[in-house]
Amino acid sequence: MTPDGDTGGPPRVSVVIPTHLRADLLPRAIRSAFGQSVAPLEVIVVDDADDAATRTRIEQLSREWGPSLVYVRSVSDEHGASISRNAGARVARGEVLAFLDDDDWWDAEYLAQATTTLVAADVEMVVTPNWIVVDGEQRPFMTPTTQSFSTFRPGMTGSNIVLTRAAFDRIDGFDPAMWVMNDVDFFVRARAARTRIAAAVERLVFLEGRGAGHLSSASERRALGLEHFLEVHRSEMDRGAIRLVRRRVSVARAASAQDLRSRVRHGVAVMWYSSMSDYVGTVKRRLGGRRRSY
Repeated sequence: MTPDGDTGGPPRVSVVIPTHLRADLLPRAIRSAFGQSVAPLEVIVVDDADDAATRTRIEQLSREWGPSLVYVRSVSDEHGASISRNAGARVARGEVLAFLDDDDWWDAEYLAQATTTLVAADVEMVVTPNWIVVDGEQRPFMTPTTQSFSTFRPGMTGSNIVLTRAAFDRIDGFDPAMWVMNDVDFFVRARAARTRIAAAVERLVFLEGRGAGHLSSASERRALGLEHFLEVHRSEMDRGAIRLVRRRVSVARAASAQDLRSRVRHGVAVMWYSSMSDYVGTVKRRLGGRRRSY
């Protein structure tokens, strides 16, 4: 049986793309969603900035895809991908939801693989391995597995999950108060809700790693968001997961510090919370001339 309760035909998929001042990158995400070998029912773009450039892009692309491209303004005092994803899900007509960030994109077989896995494995949610692309260089990034699903590094982002509408509603959507690591928070709550989850096989998701305007970019706001995540989930986390989040807090503050004393203090904290694999990864990245991503 398919997720729509019918015994035949593929499930109807609504794609939700939250966007914030990324009119330059948004068309790539939209084109990749419409370019699927298994076409989505609709692609819903949720704009939380009421941006004129974004509206112009949507008007241009609507000539190509008509009413299948849905534009939603989600303008309030608070911004964030969680609020926009939830807004898109509310108007979605499909029985299955697929989320894609505005700076990422999919291989043409992504939805085919995800929906096939959803049905064949009799699960409610599918997480797909992804690539990270920095300055044109592509390399493997997250590889979700059954083992990773029991940790706080499940391999989920805002661009590599497909799940049934029923599961999304049972999980109660994304937490609007979680502005950093909201994807991991969603997964942890999905796990607590006993959602049936499977990992797809092929690596068919591409993540933009250049960082400009990214919530993963170093900033005090990111540091505060990471601390909020830690406050909410600390009791469930092991020492390694806590160390990782604290290291990310220190990295954000060291990179965004306004004076030398603060940079040194937070830099020392980064060293304190770093593992040997962190040091090895940093050395390899610098020797390879690669910038830090995500």
